[in-house]
Amino acid sequence: MFATPGTAPRTEGAETGLNAGVVLGGATRISEGTARAIESSVRAVAPAVTVVRVSVSEADHLWLARAYDADGANVPLPQQHEEAVARWIAVDQPQRDWQLQHDLDLATGHLTVAGAQTTAGY
Repeated sequence: MFATPGTAPRTEGAETGLNAGVVLGGATRISEGTARAIESSVRAVAPAVTVVRVSVSEADHLWLARAYDADGANVPLPQQHEEAVARWIAVDQPQRDWQLQHDLDLATGHLTVAGAQTTAGY
């Protein structure tokens, strides 16, 4: 179900590359194919997840994706999901500043710098 870490998921029919994202009020929409693949894979193991936060560990450059529910509570994901989902997002949006954490809203596919979604409380 998952691509090997460091590779992109299969996104037949989806736009890819720098022009795939549409900027909306500070948020970028990731490509539709990638958004659907991520939502499907995350919800298969953690149905309550609404937001995925992506970060890169400075020490070992490990890509991580932490999941949160609508109340902002952490929802544990298997490590293979964390790494694969984070890399899928990074491959879809290489122009982003990945020294900053980013949040992906699973319902909309919008990617924002972490903390920009203050109403969710996380």
